Amino acid sequence: MSARIGFDHYTIGHRDLTPGETLEFARARALDGVQFLEPSSIDPALDHARLADFRRRADGLELYLEVGLPSPNPVRRSRADGRYVSPAEHAKDLVRHVEAVAALGCRHARAYVGDRHDRFRTDTPWPDQVAASAEVLRLLTPRLRDLGVRVAVETHADLTADELLALLDRLDPDVAGVTLDTGNLVMRLDDPVRAAERLAPWVVGTHVKDCVLESGPRGLRWQARPVGSGVLPMPDILAPLLRANPALNLSIELHPRTYDLPTLDPSWLAYFPGLRPESLAAVVRLADVSEARFATGFLDRPDVVEAIPWAERDLDWLASSLGYLRRVVPALLRLDPPPGAPGRA
Repeated sequence: MSARIGFDHYTIGHRDLTPGETLEFARARALDGVQFLEPSSIDPALDHARLADFRRRADGLELYLEVGLPSPNPVRRSRADGRYVSPAEHAKDLVRHVEAVAALGCRHARAYVGDRHDRFRTDTPWPDQVAASAEVLRLLTPRLRDLGVRVAVETHADLTADELLALLDRLDPDVAGVTLDTGNLVMRLDDPVRAAERLAPWVVGTHVKDCVLESGPRGLRWQARPVGSGVLPMPDILAPLLRANPALNLSIELHPRTYDLPTLDPSWLAYFPGLRPESLAAVVRLADVSEARFATGFLDRPDVVEAIPWAERDLDWLASSLGYLRRVVPALLRLDPPPGAPGRA
């Protein structure tokens, strides 16, 4: 089995398709599968029989099916509930969601520790949130192992590659993995190629997107772009992932909006105490490439792109990304691993 190319439902969430309609959408557009946010987005009641039936429906359409879990971060849950939620309580409540993942026949589930704001919160420091999340996953480990499910922690514009590897070191490797979002790596100031190389042995799921970086008075501004249409060296990022797992599903995830990265603000950079100079330099180089392409008109600036409503560009972006990956992935799968190819570091 070789890599299949599908998409994350978030890309077309605004279209309000039912789960079944989403499968038909994928099939009609020659996509190989769908990744859904959580089992509850397929069946709110988490009914095992209905979830198993949905899996059979996906199989009948020859589509892969992936799914996620609610965040294991009990600090986020506490904030949402307006009360303290302990790691033990949160882990206990997540069991039914893990069981729903198994009912769907999925062997891993994407999860994220925080959103792009959580590491900058002052009420609960980011390291404490990560530690609490690790405790939740540790408490879930026996049930995850029983069900044969791995939690694939995403590079969700929250954890740096160093932090994610440190988290994985605290967990049972039989139940832990990574969902690698290609576009999010630079949002946490990681060199995207080096991060992909280091995380590749753990990667069991993906979000594949490209991006551009625009320079401004506070630093950089990030925007997603169709795969192959931004400045990320996509073949160099995907190659180590496919060497480690040639059957990896590549789930395209695209969305509108721009995000600020105030890299000229020392107080913002202070939230990255482990920042590697070479990683920041790699991100700055990508910003320079973006600016050069903006200047020549090869790429439109983010404001020009954002002026087009998302519902008028989502399908074109998805089709463009699929076409690019269909062209590039077969060649990457034929590549032999280079001498001294990096593994886990």
